[in-house]
Amino acid sequence: MTDSGAGFTAAVLRTAEAVALALAKARPGPARRLRPAKPGDPAVRRLAHELAGRLTGAVAELAEPDRLAAVTAVGEVFAALGPREARALFTAGPGPVPAAAPPPDASLSPAAAAAYRELFALCRAAGGSGPQDPAGGSPAGAGTPGGSEGEGNGGAPADRAARFEEEYAHHVARAQARVQLFGLTFSQDRQDWPLDLAYISLAVSGAQLLEEPGLQTPVTAEVALNAAERVLLRGPAGSGKSTLVQWLALNAARSSFGPQLRDWNTLVPFVLPLRSFNSPAGLPRPGDWLTATGVPLTAPEGWVERLLSAGRALVLVDGVDEVPPRLRSRTEAWLRELLTAYPAVRFVVTTRPSAVPEDWLTAQGFSSLALLPMERDDVGAFITHWHESARAEADGEGVGRERERELLDRYEKALLQAVGTRRDLGRLATNPLMCALLCALNRDRRMHLPRARKELYDAALDMLLIRRDSERDISGVEGVYLSRDEQTLLLQRLAYWLIRNGQVEASAEEAIGMIAESLDAMPQVKAQGSAQTVFRHLLIRSGLLREPVPGSVLFVHRTFQDYLGAKAAVEARDFGVLVRNAHEDTWDNVVRMAVGHARPDERASLLRQLLHRADQVEADRSRLVLLAAACLEHAPELDPEVWREVEARTARLLPPRSPSQAGELAKAGELVLELLPEPAGLTEDEAAATIRTAALVGGDRALQVIAGFRTDDRYEVGRELSDAWGRFPVDAYADTVLADAPMRAAHLHVRTAGQLRALDRLPHVQRLHVTWDGPVPREISGRRDLESLILHRNARLADLSPLAGRTGLRHLGVLDCPKVTGIDVVRELRADSLAFGYLRDDLSLAPLAGAAGLRSLVIGFEPEQRRIGDVPAADSLTALHLWQGARRMTLDGIERWPRVEKLTVAGSGQYRHLVRSLPLRGLTGLQIRHAAPVSAGALLPYERLGRLVLIRCALEGTLEALRDFPALRRLVLSECLGTVDLSPLAPLEELVIELRLGTHVTGAELIPPERLVRRD
Repeated sequence: MTDSGAGFTAAVLRTAEAVALALAKARPGPARRLRPAKPGDPAVRRLAHELAGRLTGAVAELAEPDRLAAVTAVGEVFAALGPREARALFTAGPGPVPAAAPPPDASLSPAAAAAYRELFALCRAAGGSGPQDPAGGSPAGAGTPGGSEGEGNGGAPADRAARFEEEYAHHVARAQARVQLFGLTFSQDRQDWPLDLAYISLAVSGAQLLEEPGLQTPVTAEVALNAAERVLLRGPAGSGKSTLVQWLALNAARSSFGPQLRDWNTLVPFVLPLRSFNSPAGLPRPGDWLTATGVPLTAPEGWVERLLSAGRALVLVDGVDEVPPRLRSRTEAWLRELLTAYPAVRFVVTTRPSAVPEDWLTAQGFSSLALLPMERDDVGAFITHWHESARAEADGEGVGRERERELLDRYEKALLQAVGTRRDLGRLATNPLMCALLCALNRDRRMHLPRARKELYDAALDMLLIRRDSERDISGVEGVYLSRDEQTLLLQRLAYWLIRNGQVEASAEEAIGMIAESLDAMPQVKAQGSAQTVFRHLLIRSGLLREPVPGSVLFVHRTFQDYLGAKAAVEARDFGVLVRNAHEDTWDNVVRMAVGHARPDERASLLRQLLHRADQVEADRSRLVLLAAACLEHAPELDPEVWREVEARTARLLPPRSPSQAGELAKAGELVLELLPEPAGLTEDEAAATIRTAALVGGDRALQVIAGFRTDDRYEVGRELSDAWGRFPVDAYADTVLADAPMRAAHLHVRTAGQLRALDRLPHVQRLHVTWDGPVPREISGRRDLESLILHRNARLADLSPLAGRTGLRHLGVLDCPKVTGIDVVRELRADSLAFGYLRDDLSLAPLAGAAGLRSLVIGFEPEQRRIGDVPAADSLTALHLWQGARRMTLDGIERWPRVEKLTVAGSGQYRHLVRSLPLRGLTGLQIRHAAPVSAGALLPYERLGRLVLIRCALEGTLEALRDFPALRRLVLSECLGTVDLSPLAPLEELVIELRLGTHVTGAELIPPERLVRRD
């Protein structure tokens, strides 16, 4: 068979399989949840085989390119169907095809487009008159793996559980389907928006997904979540934590996750907002979760517990920072109990960064992820997204809607230009909340935006409390007329009470009580109605409060609570209270905003008190000094002596040595740029953290600071130089920094069209990491001189053939590109290093047989070859890395590569094979991921090991056996479970121990500083 014939046959089989799986998705919800169909299921294979024959016959007369294009296009449509779309398609009447088939791609020829429509009709007809079950299961999932206890016997309890699960899923989908967009909730007939429209994918750091040099990079939250079963998600106020939780719950309820989280489509979500559980009664037990979260449904007895036991629950715990500090140990104990009782459950827990220690819950197997600040392109995408939503709102406004849409086009263009050119706005637009504020105010103030953060909040309050109603002639709807100051006084009292009590939510009764106390001093308001009437007015009209469940109230965002609470604290002259609590994570934002509200003399006194307390409390010294530095940004006028003192104290904390220190320093704003050290003499970590600090501050001065490091070619420095590109104007950064940056160790990360165009002025850069959405860009396929290329996070990339013939390419990585249809291109390269991660499961690695001279291979997905020995990689292989996505592969046959010296294994199964069969005794480097229990003694036969990396492993016994490894020079421990005793390793004078985030250790004091490296 010719290569083209084989390619067409493979395309037909993929399309037939996609149709069969889409048909499986159309099954009733409970059956789909209990056992989703897999490509290898016998019934799926039977249907795919039958359909493949019909597809081949239908296009037999077409030319080869046209029939391949038509079949591939149909397969992509069916592969993209979610459960709802699949049910709608297969349950619809025969009707005309165009009503069901998406329009053919414009790139198809007329003949291929006609064949596409015919094939779509043929595939749709495969569903018959209604949805079948190609996986062979009964509609209720009887006898299927993954079912809850008591299900699968066809009895009434199983039927009730299945029916209730579907009812509950529909409730969660309805409850989580909509979200408030700030600035787009002003009309009475539209208070929220579809989450599908409002959600923007977030980037996170901290996921140890890509370990080789040049492959470490931020990833989408979806990819990071897929790589870990328990996640602690950190992010500052407004960064999108709660929105992500809502998105996860919605997609789990609808079984609509895409390829990156496909396995989560069988999970049942439980959203647990911790702010609702701050009462002395304690946190709810699983059987009480529905009642405690306001779900108006009654579950069958033991239903939640059975889902937890079966590992089919997705528990979303939102807002550890919203628990009072005195109760956080109770929250931790509650989570520990749940983990002990239900070890198979997936957890996602959110918090502000400083609310809990860096290693909180890591001993229980949690991976710590951090939501990243938005880069310039992210900000632009958000602004475009927001205005698209605003234009959709304008569609329903009747007369004048076209005029409004024209204005919105102008506002969008003006704001995009402003955030790209105005330094003050660029510094404000760092997270979704601040971007939404800017969008709303830009629209409200006709493109005249404030310059400082306090002015921004003042303008937002003015818009919400007064202008949105007065300009729409809405007033006195509840029989109450309140001025801006009157509303502010009442709201700030509630905000300050919540802050002092460590809460973010109050009962309606408590709020009404506070209003009643205030009304005695506000007779003009008291005369208009009762405290309850005033409360309802504030809840309905202020735009700052919401009622999550009947009888409770909270601010629409924590930032507004902090802003108003800080105002109340300053007016009450509670500066001592502010200083005493400044070390608490729930107060640092309040302190910064209080500096903005205070008068100059009060501001100076507050900052002096902060520095004085820093001298008294050694454990919080750095935190308090950096908080004082961050406050300077909020101080429009300040005693020069105080300014100099804060500046001097901050300088003592330099240079930064880690990303977290860089983030804290950057909060001080431009002040810190004058204090950052020169490049000479800095270690690699110090230089990298200094670059990151400047990049986070931004602006022309920051660009000059970064330019001082441009000739430093150490890997971590190069990586930070690359990552900083997205925070500055593309061409200016390329000319000032990258034009002289060697970039021989790190990859240059390219994310935008502007950066792609700028590559013409950077011909010396031959190592590229491209995050793109679409086919291989011409700026990349046209480069014949590339040595290393990583294609990453590309949801639309299908064809790698444009890279064919790039004989100079030594490394190719294809990561998180779920639509790639094949890796045949490797036959036409001379690459000695290949990496394939997070691709479509069952993709064949057979083309590797044509990759002669291959020395390094990364597999990070489940290929068609499930035994590693069936992968036809060259005998020359010296490095083999199996990432978490390939953990279900077996190591059977690995001994066929006796030259392998560097190996990564993932999961307990691969680890057990490694220590029992001892297939590769010549290993010099070994990385073990997600395995338990791991014994140092079991590795003794691998006596040539020089580097050992353990990521999220549970150790059995001590590390004393490592003393018997004569060549061991580096030990890396990352997020290892439990506490690791380092004392047995103290005598090993040549061993360097690297501790990454989340590993608890003892005995570190016995290790000399030059042998102990800590990375966060």
